[in-house]
Amino acid sequence: MAVGKLIRKGLPFSNVVATGVATANVTPGRTLELVRLKLGGTALTKAMITSVKLKANGKVILDASGADLDKINSYRGITTEAAYLDLPFYDNRMASEFDRSVSSFDTSSGIMNITAEVSIAGATAPTLEMILTESGPQKARTGQAAPFAQYMAKFLQYPFNISTGGRLSVTVPFGPQNGAIIKRVHVFAANMTGATVKQDGLVIHESLKLENENEQKRNLRVPQTGCYTIDFCTEGNVLNALDTRDAKSLEWLFDFSAADSGRVIVEYLDTLANN
Repeated sequence: MAVGKLIRKGLPFSNVVATGVATANVTPGRTLELVRLKLGGTALTKAMITSVKLKANGKVILDASGADLDKINSYRGITTEAAYLDLPFYDNRMASEFDRSVSSFDTSSGIMNITAEVSIAGATAPTLEMILTESGPQKARTGQAAPFAQYMAKFLQYPFNISTGGRLSVTVPFGPQNGAIIKRVHVFAANMTGATVKQDGLVIHESLKLENENEQKRNLRVPQTGCYTIDFCTEGNVLNALDTRDAKSLEWLFDFSAADSGRVIVEYLDTLANN
């Protein structure tokens, strides 16, 4: 490529209706850094986007609502606007170029198809466009072997429910069969007060809400209302992420002041082949 990065319009969405699922394809072949959704029409807000799913070779690699994605972007320190919704792979608030780009999605090898599915509810005459930020294949950019080219960001969600206040144990895949590297865990809940994470019996994270948010603010993160984020890369160093691939046990223990339900969105650094 003649430039380091391309910013261009994606293929058009079909079935952009007041209530329904709009779909579009993304052409593979480059390194995908950012998918921006441009919202327009008489009325289309992020709150009306009940689900965004990005699939590669039929596997879901991103699954979140518009409102949840907006909070994740805001937590990172990204300035958000009502008309644009980011689906980020490149993490531009990390410390170094390696930390920022290791999660980008190199689609130049083995990727047959990429599809976007955007579920809309309650809009009025909506319009939806896709804007892509891409760079060259990771190996071609350096002229050398790229051992991290197979890794990419995934945003996967898991529902939870607790009928009374207390401690809830949440299971997230780990271990040699389907474990991955975890950068952040976002718990979307109104009444969560604390968290403890143990790997192989060792406490690796322990916090109360205000303690957790103070640490994040010290590192220029922006804690979000109604979301308790456990960030292993608060300082911007991806090498501090939680590697669960060799874990024998992994416990996520969340404390609540009252009954609650919601979802946990995990930011992974993972390969497409892994479940």
